[in-house]
Amino acid sequence: MNRYGFGTSEEHQPVLWWRGYPVYAAHFIVGVLVASMLATTLLLFARLGPHLDWLGFSSTAVLHGQVWRPFTYGLVNAPSISFALDMVMIIWFGREVERAFGRRSFLRLYAGIYLVKPVIFTALGLWLPTSFSGEVGAFALFVAFATLHPDAPLIFNILAKWAALILIGIISL
Repeated sequence: MNRYGFGTSEEHQPVLWWRGYPVYAAHFIVGVLVASMLATTLLLFARLGPHLDWLGFSSTAVLHGQVWRPFTYGLVNAPSISFALDMVMIIWFGREVERAFGRRSFLRLYAGIYLVKPVIFTALGLWLPTSFSGEVGAFALFVAFATLHPDAPLIFNILAKWAALILIGIISL
């Protein structure tokens, strides 16, 4: 057991160390998403934004054979405050979820979070054509964190379980 109470298996260790700091799978996910945001920004600046349309999710396009779209929709990220907050949430809460589950389980969880939305909307695509793009997963990782650590204090000492319930209620409206 290490000082955090988790095993010392390879699953709970950093992927690598960079300049003395541990780098975990959650950091790699954020790195890929930030790189995609920078690429999106450069393409938009060069007025090549329409070339990004083939990456975003479209249920109609998927049903017509463009099967890459459920995998690439998260790579179209325009710069925004909400994107920055999502990256902070993935690093903060994702790292805690990764620490609890291990790297492989965390990556499987994130892959499931990432793919559930396009799978559902592809199934509904015959009746309700839908299109979207952009990062997903930050809020779901927060809910996973709140499930693992319900009594963890957050901002203004609000417990994670109450923050998760309140935000789920607001989003459901």
